[in-house]
Amino acid sequence: MNSWHSRPPLSDHAYQPEVAGPTQSSSSMPDIGEDSEWDTALVVTDEWMKVASERRHSGWESVERKWVENQALQQRGPKPPSEITKEASEAMARFPYPHMSIPTPQLDFDFRMRVILNPQSASVAVSDGFKKWSTFSDGTFAGRFGYGSVINGGQESQDVAYGNSAATQVEATHRLQTADEVPAYIECKTRGNMTGSPELVKALQDAETSREANPRLCPFRVFITMKTSDERYAAKLNTGLWIGSCLWKGLEVVYDAYRIS
Repeated sequence: MNSWHSRPPLSDHAYQPEVAGPTQSSSSMPDIGEDSEWDTALVVTDEWMKVASERRHSGWESVERKWVENQALQQRGPKPPSEITKEASEAMARFPYPHMSIPTPQLDFDFRMRVILNPQSASVAVSDGFKKWSTFSDGTFAGRFGYGSVINGGQESQDVAYGNSAATQVEATHRLQTADEVPAYIECKTRGNMTGSPELVKALQDAETSREANPRLCPFRVFITMKTSDERYAAKLNTGLWIGSCLWKGLEVVYDAYRIS
């Protein structure tokens, strides 16, 4: 299947750094560094790398326009405070321990995962509609903790409509295999939803109609947890929690996972 990721190689100003991971010849691994059409660039930092949410480029008119608008808003100064509603005021009066300071969670870009769905799927009737069960035929991952392949797993999804919008609720389990000489196996679970117009949500999940659909118009967010009995990775993964920002186009789903600290 032809990948929907394709664009010229990154320039000298944004390049793919060497991913820290187990030592093994890259020739035995599938290509996990494919270029893509994402509206992002990989930026090297002292802490490995992060994903920049905006990249200025002469050909990206919408990004340029948004950047100029943001600059203009910053020059105008902060917005005047809005009036507090009655509901908000009542909630604040009942706020527990109002003088207590609790640490704010931080998000750090941790890994990217790409999976391919099998074209065949099964539908199961439930009390409130139908759920679709799909399996994965292929996949790769790479990040701070290592890299490897997605060797199997399944995904359960259900379409939900509300008003003029639709959502596809997704629960998936992936089995990851690291690229170590003696590989480790990791259970990766995701749960979340993709939202957008009913027509676009449906089009993105079809291999044919998705060719003309833009997945960036449908926000797709998931929670991610991982678990392994392998001592090399257990301390890194078993107590972690990630938020994933995803794109779903046809039979391909790509996750960017941000670890919560």
